[in-house]
Amino acid sequence: MAKVISIINDKGGVAKTTTTINLGTALWLLGKRVLLVDTDKQCNMTITIDRSSYKVGVSTLYDWLKDDKIAPPVYERYNGMDYIPSSVRIDELNTWLADKVYRENYLTIRLNALRDMYDYILIDCAPGCNSILNKNAIAASDGVIVPVRTDLYSVQGKDAVRTIVDEVNKMMGKNIELMGYLLTQFEKTKMGKEVQEFFRSQPNTPVFPVPIRKCAKCNEAPKEQMSLFEYAPNSTAADDYMRLAEQIIGKGTRNKKWTPAAWNKKASEAYLSFINEQEKE
Repeated sequence: MAKVISIINDKGGVAKTTTTINLGTALWLLGKRVLLVDTDKQCNMTITIDRSSYKVGVSTLYDWLKDDKIAPPVYERYNGMDYIPSSVRIDELNTWLADKVYRENYLTIRLNALRDMYDYILIDCAPGCNSILNKNAIAASDGVIVPVRTDLYSVQGKDAVRTIVDEVNKMMGKNIELMGYLLTQFEKTKMGKEVQEFFRSQPNTPVFPVPIRKCAKCNEAPKEQMSLFEYAPNSTAADDYMRLAEQIIGKGTRNKKWTPAAWNKKASEAYLSFINEQEKE
């Protein structure tokens, strides 16, 4: 059964989509079967993974949540890594679900049919964790990762996700884990170090030990429909996301042969195959 993880924060611009794509790719590179799910109306994950799925007539998460009789809209990125695209209409589901019985359970029910096909399911959430759709994502999850920028505003809003996770746990009798705050766009500036120390010093506040260092390649890779592992395998952020994936699967010391060249070879070969299939269509 897959471990389902929501990538969520009340704020935008904290690297939720970047984390979903690069953590998912790192887990796949480590031999795990991965499904990426886009629940954001901006469809940034969808556009980065496969722009051809962002067009009229393609079945999306929006369609599947409204009608469980259609086939799951699961598309292949690489062999062993699939995705479910979002729709610009997906925010309409917050209104549509409002008067439904068990309204927070719709995504749980849909994903339960897929859990035995994967090792990890990562859900890329929209900003605003109090929406019905984001509560669906949290309720469907075993754990939650909260990306936070190392700035003052992230410190101010750090408890928003915890509050919603606690609410969902209490309301639905679940035990969803706040896996940790993931510091992103990290720099060893005075502010960066102060924010890192603040999170580490808070009681009952798990923080991933490896922050994601600020890296221009994170903004460049999506334009090429690539993760960092295809686009910039030697980048600091690629190494950080690989270490995050290794920690999540409980992998100890990294094999000396597992280098940027090794993961780039696997990712690039899969990417070329993916692009070739797109061109045939």
